[in-house]
Amino acid sequence: MDNVSYQAPDLASAPARSPEEARELSVLIVSESSLEQTNGVSGSVKHILDRFAERGFSAHAISPEPSPDGGEYAGFAVDTVPSWPIQHFNAAVPTKKSVIRLIKKLPRPDIIHVAAPISKLGHAALIAGEKLGVPTVAIYQTDVAQYARRFARESLDKVVDGVMPKHTGWLRKISRAAGDGAEQVVGTRIAKMHNMATLTLAPTNQASQRLESFGVDSGLIRLWGRGVDSRLFNPQRKTSAEVRRLHGQWSRGGTLPVIGYVGRLAPEKQVERLVALNGLPIRLVIVGGGPYEEMLHRLLPNAVFTGMLHGDDLADAYAALDAFVHTGAEETFGQTIQEAMASGLPVVAPAAGGPLDLVNEGRTGLLFDPADDGDLRSCVERLIEDPALRQTMGFNGLEAVKNRTWPALVDQLIDYYRLAAELRTASSV
Repeated sequence: MDNVSYQAPDLASAPARSPEEARELSVLIVSESSLEQTNGVSGSVKHILDRFAERGFSAHAISPEPSPDGGEYAGFAVDTVPSWPIQHFNAAVPTKKSVIRLIKKLPRPDIIHVAAPISKLGHAALIAGEKLGVPTVAIYQTDVAQYARRFARESLDKVVDGVMPKHTGWLRKISRAAGDGAEQVVGTRIAKMHNMATLTLAPTNQASQRLESFGVDSGLIRLWGRGVDSRLFNPQRKTSAEVRRLHGQWSRGGTLPVIGYVGRLAPEKQVERLVALNGLPIRLVIVGGGPYEEMLHRLLPNAVFTGMLHGDDLADAYAALDAFVHTGAEETFGQTIQEAMASGLPVVAPAAGGPLDLVNEGRTGLLFDPADDGDLRSCVERLIEDPALRQTMGFNGLEAVKNRTWPALVDQLIDYYRLAAELRTASSV
């Protein structure tokens, strides 16, 4: 376990705000993810509401079922709409009319914030914004088009796999075409929704380019990243008795480097790629849960599976690692990469999507060819053979994210709200 020095961020040093910047806003947040689920969309919404509470804003949220305890979060009311489980995710399935009717019954907000619009829920929120004359800010967080492409191809490939090899060539072409077609259909839907918004916020340059490729007006897109809770995720935890116990247990008394993955165990995360690490002198730790968990237990029989962890337990797990590996090549951002860097860990990630913006190759981590599992293995080998490199990259990663606190990122989001209001006013003149 490599030690990295840590200094808590000074949250009191932010410059004073003008009266207009400090003015309280009323915000309606419409989230495509239930606040009771663990993922990047719901996590961001919760941090936003936490900051609103600190700044005295008025807010209301609408999300898919299930409802949080007491029907509220951080003191703000949360209304829920019907949902349907799809691969452990509660997808919203309301009618657009019911959502618009609900929004019109609420006090008129200054801003409608739409988190990851894709279903009728997000679409209805954007329509309501137009009807009410309220500026809307859409947050792009999930590359659903990429998911649709892979799902369509994999579904047909399963059928093709049962056919005699000499007959599979033309069927494979159909599979590829189905995947490309599904991606185009969903990409068109994403563009339709984001072009309705007053402003769209993308987490990385790669995500912004992806939106433009779908047909989203580049003039509507701004960059807005994600914060990281550096008071929860930090290297100082490495000195605690619990983290030392975990590391000692996982590393067999310090004899093996501990390499970890944190996230959903689902198709889009491509966690099965960690099979490429089999045979390396490491202890692999998998933190998370999801529909692929049973399969991964079979593929990685020597790995430690902790299940889903939250709060201090999750932060302790990060701190007990020696390096972090991210496998998914379809990420618009990669929040767990930031949490790992805040914990003082070097990162290995694919050179695709969000990681390209988050990982400074050779300085805070190593990027592998997303089409080459052998390159993934080589990157991990390089880190386990060089403790000094791990420590240097861990320190550099911590420096890179130390100012990306959630309060600072939400304050930036609020500035974008004010920009959206100005754009809405200008367009109506």
